[in-house]
Amino acid sequence: MSWLYDLYQTYEENKESVGKIQRTAMGKEVVLLPIAHAYQNAQIEVTVTKNGEFYAAKVVPKDEAPTIIPVTIPSAGRSGSTSAPHALHDNLVYVAGDFEEYGGKYKKSSIDGRYSYQMYLDALKKWCDSEFTHPLVQNILTYLEKGNLIEDLIEAKVMFAKDHQLVPKWSKELEREFRDKPPLFNVLSGDQTTAFIRFLIHEEGEGNRPLWGALEIIDSFVNYYNQELPEVGLDYVTGEMLPLTGNHPSKIRYGGDMAKIISGNDGVNYTYRGRFTDKNQVASISYEASQKGHNALKWLIAKQGYSIDGRVFLTWGKVEIPSPEESSYDLFADFFAEDEEADALNTIDTTHQQFAELFRKALKGYRTNLAYHSPIHIMILDAATPGRMGILYDRSIEKETYFERIEQWHQTCFWRHTYGMKNKVHYTFWGAPSLRDIAESTYGSKANDTLVKNTIQELFPCVVDGKKIPLTIVRSLLKRASNPVSMEKWEWEKTLSIACAVVKNHFDYKKEEKNVALDKQETDRNYLFGRMLAVADVLEERALYKVGIKRSTNAIRYMNAFSSHPATTWKIIQANLIPYQARLKGQGSYYQMILDDIGATFNLEDYTDQALNGNYLLGYYSQRADLNKKTEEKTED
Repeated sequence: MSWLYDLYQTYEENKESVGKIQRTAMGKEVVLLPIAHAYQNAQIEVTVTKNGEFYAAKVVPKDEAPTIIPVTIPSAGRSGSTSAPHALHDNLVYVAGDFEEYGGKYKKSSIDGRYSYQMYLDALKKWCDSEFTHPLVQNILTYLEKGNLIEDLIEAKVMFAKDHQLVPKWSKELEREFRDKPPLFNVLSGDQTTAFIRFLIHEEGEGNRPLWGALEIIDSFVNYYNQELPEVGLDYVTGEMLPLTGNHPSKIRYGGDMAKIISGNDGVNYTYRGRFTDKNQVASISYEASQKGHNALKWLIAKQGYSIDGRVFLTWGKVEIPSPEESSYDLFADFFAEDEEADALNTIDTTHQQFAELFRKALKGYRTNLAYHSPIHIMILDAATPGRMGILYDRSIEKETYFERIEQWHQTCFWRHTYGMKNKVHYTFWGAPSLRDIAESTYGSKANDTLVKNTIQELFPCVVDGKKIPLTIVRSLLKRASNPVSMEKWEWEKTLSIACAVVKNHFDYKKEEKNVALDKQETDRNYLFGRMLAVADVLEERALYKVGIKRSTNAIRYMNAFSSHPATTWKIIQANLIPYQARLKGQGSYYQMILDDIGATFNLEDYTDQALNGNYLLGYYSQRADLNKKTEEKTED
């Protein structure tokens, strides 16, 4: 249960945030829920006076619907087949004493036969009769005991009935009769009987006081409910003797998520039979630890989790930390934009050393906010079935080790990328691509989400644990980057730069001076063949441009064959270059001179048809970028 303890500790460290609404960078509202509380979307708001009389009601807009409500263990995990009431705010079938008078049908307890309205009132009375009661909650009980909620809502024109029956759904016939569509039907996904009600108290001269999210109401219920928990035992999370629970929260990833990480409700089949006689022999967990751990997890996922097709990738520490999934630009765009030294990154001659120094400088800002031994937690979650969630990856790493791994990844996966897009504006950045971009480039931008999320998961240990990128990913990227005719130009350019970054990381280039700029001293045959292909590509492209022709060059067309049989394919490419060299005249001789220099660098025994490895892409990219840069400089002059 180390993961639950880590989350429990996170909750304890962030107690000051409990019950307070926070906004993420994207403007999303998130709340660290108190224990015995959950989020629920409300559709109707009912205001009651301090005398327990109806005062007003209104429909809740969708953007204001999320509501923090007190819940019990049975009600927090209730489904359509269970009838446990929530503690205060609840569905119409629980809070309305006249529900059946208007065509509804109460839920019935399979244990004692009580109807949902009676169960709700009994539970609310028990809270109000306890030493932890709150007078504002008593006001709600006084009003609801009168049993005329729906009647009041109809008079307030919040709900609509015809022939003393609630109108199930809005129709064209009703529209002709009542004209405008009532607001309630715009926020409900079902009929009127499914509406969820939340309560306020009206105080003369002071306005209305919401009873959701109010700290005094939260404390009142938490203190009351803690004494109601029956079984006390050893909590495996904290090591203390505390009230236990066997029912753990759902709705972890989003509001409608019914998958649970911990579940022991199968006492008939083979969940634990054969090894244990009781589920608590597997692990006994206190209600407090379970609530705090799961609420911390929900909060972290909503605040900073990265999700794709239901799989959640989450990294957290005591303060904000860089995520393994993000690209170098995602992590440090603000720093690079503000730092004057970062202007050095606006040149193709950027060296590994320049990037490393700037990266360390940016990373230092994260490091200084954490104590030396502060742990960093990484977790990957997904649900195999609608009711069962699994922890696919769980690691806790000391701060220094984590930052060393992050730094190592972004330096060894360093390359120049031109595919960035922010606010519809393209940008160039240097460093490592995001794990999602690697996954999509590996299998194509139209790859299904299942394949993409599985690939991201494969890449996580490469960042966090310093493992090698799987050879299957490297080979797939190499194959796709070598086949430009199968993609649009923008996609191939993106795939090429990402392939270069991954190849550079996989083959573990340890020379600090290795960079995107052309290395004319490199004698590796793969790199040299890549340079030759780039020269042929640029040469033909220039010649075609002169006569206004826009098509793929022979170098691009033959790239796939060239990667498998470089010597043989080069003869074909070179023969096709002759007319283009003649068209370029003196410039054609310049390109031939470069080809001669590259050819002279070859060791004779290396000029063979042996298939090329990924290093040829580095040679191709760097040589092409160098030639394009020189052309741009001449144009500027």
